[in-house]
Parts: sequence; C-alpha cells; structure tokens
Amino acid sequence: MRCINCPRVATHRGRCEEHHQAYENREPVRARRARRSVLARVHSGATRLRALVGIRGGARCARCGSLVLADGVDVDHVQPLALGGEDTDGNVQPLCHGCHLVKTGEDFPALVT
Repeated sequence: MRCINCPRVATHRGRCEEHHQAYENREPVRARRARRSVLARVHSGATRLRALVGIRGGARCARCGSLVLADGVDVDHVQPLALGGEDTDGNVQPLCHGCHLVKTGEDFPALVT
C-alpha cells in the first residue's frame, strides 16, 4: 500500500514513516490526543474500578469469589469492548488472573490455543 502523501510504502495508518511523524507532530493532532487521554482517564469505568480496588487494597473475584490483592486484580469488561461493550461502571468487574484467562477464552475462542 502506498503512502497517501507520496509514492513510498505506507507503514503507519496509510502514511510512510516520515509523513506519519509529521502528522503526529501537528498541534491539532497532539491536542486531540491529549483531550482523549484526559477523557478516558476521567470517564472510563475500568479506570474508576482500578482506582477503587487500589484504595480498598483488593477485591473479590466476580467469578470464583476469592479475595485478590489489588496488584493481582484484573479489570474485565463483562461484554468485551471488541464485541460492542462499553467502558462504563456497569460493564466492568474485578477478576482474578485465572478467571480472567478463562473468561477471555470463552469470549474469544479463536485466540485460545
């Protein structure tokens, strides 16, 4: 595939390396990325759950019920974002690592080997 700005091969979202860097360094692009980052941190259900688990020091796994320390908790989307789920408080749950692997295998059977 060719770069949209020149005849070189596109390597990054339709642009060659040189044009991709020039695009990324434009002020409007940097400002938009910064705004999205702030919105994601503030409005993300997963981010809020991680913060709550950190404050409490742990959580109970929503699947097996075991108590998991904060550094061992995986925040899972009940309906995965890739399958149309939303990043809201009602669509996130704390899982232990083992249960998270099992649920991911159920949600995406083609990924499990």
